[in-house]
Amino acid sequence: MISLAIFDFDGTLFDTHESISQTIKLTFDSLLPTHTPPQSEIHRLISSGAGLADTFQALHPNPSEFTSIIEDQWIEKYRALYAIHGQLLIKAFPGARELLAELNAHKVPIAIVSNKGVAAVKTALERNGLEGFVPEDLIIGDKTPGAKRKPDPASFVDVLVPVLRERYGLPDIESKSVLVIGDTVADLEFAKNIGSKGCWCRYGYGDREACRKAGPDFIVDGLGEVVGIVKN
Repeated sequence: MISLAIFDFDGTLFDTHESISQTIKLTFDSLLPTHTPPQSEIHRLISSGAGLADTFQALHPNPSEFTSIIEDQWIEKYRALYAIHGQLLIKAFPGARELLAELNAHKVPIAIVSNKGVAAVKTALERNGLEGFVPEDLIIGDKTPGAKRKPDPASFVDVLVPVLRERYGLPDIESKSVLVIGDTVADLEFAKNIGSKGCWCRYGYGDREACRKAGPDFIVDGLGEVVGIVKN
């Protein structure tokens, strides 16, 4: 039995591809209506697990002019639009509820580490009736103090481990007993960087060839298959 399950959000627990791509388009329509980024490039960036700042800089026609002030403006606009329009397009992947319930039943702590904001993750969980399965303090987002984007191990080492030790009485979380479940190379490299096992969700958005080369410990085509891994 594993001691901790760390889930990615986009493309792993939730189908968010349409919500992200549509909100990116709405953001450009609002802030730069003269430029429409190609869908192929949006898809590539989603597949890579890129954060919002990197995504907008890559899609902007003049990336050198994309200052930190402009970056904040675009991210704020995106998140406002996402809350109104994007959340309506999100749905949990089949098997999500059953898997989370199984982990809860076996008292395995569940964490979510995402490039999304914590508020967006919480809203999606609530809208899909899954808010009771993941403790709020184990949801790590892009602005969580001490966290860094995957594959940097900081979200585990500097955020999750102290929380699990101080609030959940788990002083010794061994990395090798942790399972990271995600759909991109960033997730699989994150697992390796913290010394844990990595489960690649092949149904998600990650580049298939790159994910295969990353050498995941497990490969699944649906969340239901993760239950068997958890019980071993």
